[in-house]
Amino acid sequence: MADTFDPKTRSWIMGQVRSRDTKPELQVRAALRAARVRFSTDGRSLPGNPDIVIRRLKLAVFVNGCFWHWHGCKRSRMPATNRGYWENKIARNVRRDRKNRRLLSAQGWHYCTIWECNLKHGVSRLMGKMASLAESASRQRGTTRK
Repeated sequence: MADTFDPKTRSWIMGQVRSRDTKPELQVRAALRAARVRFSTDGRSLPGNPDIVIRRLKLAVFVNGCFWHWHGCKRSRMPATNRGYWENKIARNVRRDRKNRRLLSAQGWHYCTIWECNLKHGVSRLMGKMASLAESASRQRGTTRK
């Protein structure tokens, strides 16, 4: 199937794809603010440049687009045109993500990936992970938080 847009229009459309402050990322941040969780959006010093960093728990949060990071859901549909390029591009992204998660773990960080197709479930998983990390941190300190 041929592209329905001319190259100039397609280039403009692809230029509009954001890497920061995407709608799913803003929704996750809003949920964290509502839960009164302190976080940072500056993860440049960490492998993979996480979208959200919760430093006190050493937790990196990635809010991933299903297509770009190949989640496997219905949003992960391979384009029909220039298929070889897209297969290589997506494969590189997946390998890079896997490597960055390993590097984070090696540095003592935890991570959570939230997929754009299932934000609600991802946010609840994130909240559960934060609660479990906070509990284990307080047990290590010998204190309990009420």
